[in-house]
Amino acid sequence: MIYPMKLKPVLKSYIWGGEKLAAKYGKDGGSVAESWEVAANASGSSVISGGEYDGMTLVDFLAAHPEALGTEAAKFEFFPVLVKLIDAASDLSVQVHPDDAYALANEGQYGKTEMWYVVECEPGAGMYCGFKRKVTKEELAEALNNGTITELLNFIEVKKGDCLFIKSGTVHAICGGVLVYEIQQNSTLTYRLYDYGRVGADGKPRELHIAKALEVADTSAVCRPGEDVKQLSDGVELLGACPYFTAVAYDTSRCTSTEVTDRSFSAFTCVDGECSVTAAGNACTLRRGDTCFVPAGAGEVSFAGKATLIEAKV
Repeated sequence: MIYPMKLKPVLKSYIWGGEKLAAKYGKDGGSVAESWEVAANASGSSVISGGEYDGMTLVDFLAAHPEALGTEAAKFEFFPVLVKLIDAASDLSVQVHPDDAYALANEGQYGKTEMWYVVECEPGAGMYCGFKRKVTKEELAEALNNGTITELLNFIEVKKGDCLFIKSGTVHAICGGVLVYEIQQNSTLTYRLYDYGRVGADGKPRELHIAKALEVADTSAVCRPGEDVKQLSDGVELLGACPYFTAVAYDTSRCTSTEVTDRSFSAFTCVDGECSVTAAGNACTLRRGDTCFVPAGAGEVSFAGKATLIEAKV
């Protein structure tokens, strides 16, 4: 049976997390740093809520119904994407992710390219994405040694609706006061360069991975908001695309339908407003913070209501 399957997320608490996901986006608990909206990962799986497959994990559903992935997604050895809502009450660590070649050779897993869409932010809030100028590895190592790395980084003040595509190798950090929708390769591999001298729950400084980070960091990388965004039609924007994922934004007051082909599943996350999503004659209501999974081959998917939806697919 094909229907829009609402997903119960995996919630993660970290020292930099805030209260907004619980207070405004329907997530349980107090401080929630990350809500893993679409997850089929060793560190957690979304759970289907409602309908024929109620209570089944996304991992188990896809194992039982591999056709739901679609022909493009099925080419991967693993579920290709991880979709999150991230609430940064304070700055995340300055970090970098390796590409597939380095990660496979050194870690036995795949690397990570990701994309951020700014759902909301406080005035003056922003992100570090790449460097202000090309730097040498020696300059970067020295800045890490003396705690001045943020002086080299490219700080971007952001606003609601901004979008940044973070290729593997790009040194980056989400700063406090920003809540983002993130789509990424299904990997948890992160090298931390700098963490502002903070300590973890155990009272000890959090682990850094400077040697590996220096090996994979692209010291010429600079990101700008909207560089990869393309207007596809009225109310429809391509936010970013790569071999691992494609992200599309819909303003459902202007675009009332799309198609889910047999090439890929689609996961729709409501980041603003409220609307119904209907596939194969079955409907579900998405409010701010909700996500549904639509299996590949569903055909026409219609929207009714006023919302901003972000579609994740391969």
